[in-house]
Amino acid sequence: MGFGDRGGRGGGRGGFGGDRGGRGGGRGGVAKRGDRGGRGGGRGGARGGAKGGAKVTVEPHRHEGIFVAHGKEDYLLTKNLVPGESVYGEKRISIEGADGAKVEYRVWNPFRSKVAAGVLGGVDNIHIAPGKKVLYLGAASGTTVSHVADIVGPEGLVYAVEFSHRSGRDLINMAKKRTN
Repeated sequence: MGFGDRGGRGGGRGGFGGDRGGRGGGRGGVAKRGDRGGRGGGRGGARGGAKGGAKVTVEPHRHEGIFVAHGKEDYLLTKNLVPGESVYGEKRISIEGADGAKVEYRVWNPFRSKVAAGVLGGVDNIHIAPGKKVLYLGAASGTTVSHVADIVGPEGLVYAVEFSHRSGRDLINMAKKRTN
């Protein structure tokens, strides 16, 4: 175990199996047979998600504003506040609603977000729901904050604080698109 691998499942970052790059294997290098490698490797290319032929059903989670996708694999989701936009290269799933309108969800990776890990772990109350005001300290580049913004929706507010200039720059760029 080298310094780069901190243990846990799926290497140090990205989660969901495979090398350090998460789903698509490692980050570049020589691709194994059947492995496309690089970021976002697997099926469907770099962006997008379980669309097309995949039969995916989405149902509400017991925490309001969070959803679960059931298909070939199960995913934790938030309803995308800015459809068509991906914040950190996460998968997006589009489902046609009952009224025929498309609804886009973003996959919330529990290996990148402690809040998502807590939800999957069975935390009773996350105190984050549609219309709420949330103060998020230590927001880093805004991966979890973007999902919190999805959960509170256009009626809620998220106040995100980050000390680091480099992470703060990414956070501000994300916040420009998500006005809540």
